[in-house]
Amino acid sequence: MKAFFIERNFLILLSGVFINGIGGGVYAVSGMLLVLHLSGSVLYSGFAFFAVSLANAMGFLVAPLANYFKYKNGLVICGFLKAALLFTIPLCYITVGLNVYYVIFLLFTISLLSQFTYPIESTILPIIVGKDNIIQANSYLQTVREAMDVVFVAGAGILVAFIGSVQAILITAICMLLSALAYTLFNFQQPEESKDKQSVGNVLDVYKSDLKAGIGYIRYSLIPKMIVSIIFINLAMGVMTTNLPAFALIKGGSEATYGFYMAALSLGIMIGTIMTSKIKEIGFGRLTIISFSGTGVLWMGTALLPVIPSLILFCLGAISIGIINILIFSAVQQQVETLFIGRVITVLSSAASIGIPFGALAGGVIGETFTPVVPVFICGIAMCVFSFSWLSSSVLRKLPKIDEAKLFPAKQVEEV
Repeated sequence: MKAFFIERNFLILLSGVFINGIGGGVYAVSGMLLVLHLSGSVLYSGFAFFAVSLANAMGFLVAPLANYFKYKNGLVICGFLKAALLFTIPLCYITVGLNVYYVIFLLFTISLLSQFTYPIESTILPIIVGKDNIIQANSYLQTVREAMDVVFVAGAGILVAFIGSVQAILITAICMLLSALAYTLFNFQQPEESKDKQSVGNVLDVYKSDLKAGIGYIRYSLIPKMIVSIIFINLAMGVMTTNLPAFALIKGGSEATYGFYMAALSLGIMIGTIMTSKIKEIGFGRLTIISFSGTGVLWMGTALLPVIPSLILFCLGAISIGIINILIFSAVQQQVETLFIGRVITVLSSAASIGIPFGALAGGVIGETFTPVVPVFICGIAMCVFSFSWLSSSVLRKLPKIDEAKLFPAKQVEEV
């Protein structure tokens, strides 16, 4: 067992991830089903997913604000805020009633708050475990996340079918509250640079400087060569994910089936996460091309086959996502200095997710006009096109194994 695994702060972070895994699994299913039930339309599911993904794309504007807070305080305060917002859903339900637009607004706000905390979690991990243990620590955390999702996302569909979406969201609110309380126990050493930010007089100028620094790191990297194809694939993912609740109801006939599809997605990502350490020696370009072309074929089968084989293929297709996510973010955490990790990850994630909001709107229209099966099939085709685009680029195709792929060349911070 790695020494960092029994370190106090890592165990606290792991506990928070575990608790959030319970709440997040329930929330992932109940939130979208609540919108579908309140509106009765796939189009409104598109609006909801547009709101959530728009918040993700706006993350690069929010993340630099984390530099003006102690990391621990940022995690705790945002945890309490998210819990308080979620508690208003059952409160409105039993008093004045729920409006679909209010629910969509809450989904947007909570997702925006997550853009503040996500880079903090990514930043404190190297502080807690050391940069030499990043890949192993990420694998532990991501495995826990996905294992929790497999269990609780699948269970959430059944839970919603029995107790309803609103009551299930109450469980998520309680979990958010408990994880915030767990994070109050952190005692890691915070870098002095982040503390100094709070004493700068012109906050706006420093904020702009931080934002420019994150964008500068992206500019001096291989990411711009990848970003167009990643935006394209996320556009297709937005088209599919918007229709997944209605698609699951067509395939299985109940809310529980949506939970099973979400669990299949999480299980596939978890398998990919576990496999990462075994296959990281394969060239990153070749690995991406092979894995995503396979995902495309499998997800086209997901759209066309009955529910049981459809779930199996959906799970297998998600393996590539788990592999690529761990490799890319581990490379960022290893190659970027601590002060810039949060900003770089957020700018990268935000740029990559630009296509999702527009895919969500397009998916709502396509699903409403035709059938939710069509967008899932389109996403499978897009995966194959994505793979072909990497195959066509000599730079991306020839990328070496991730430990040798210099995604972020060592540039002086002064240049940024």
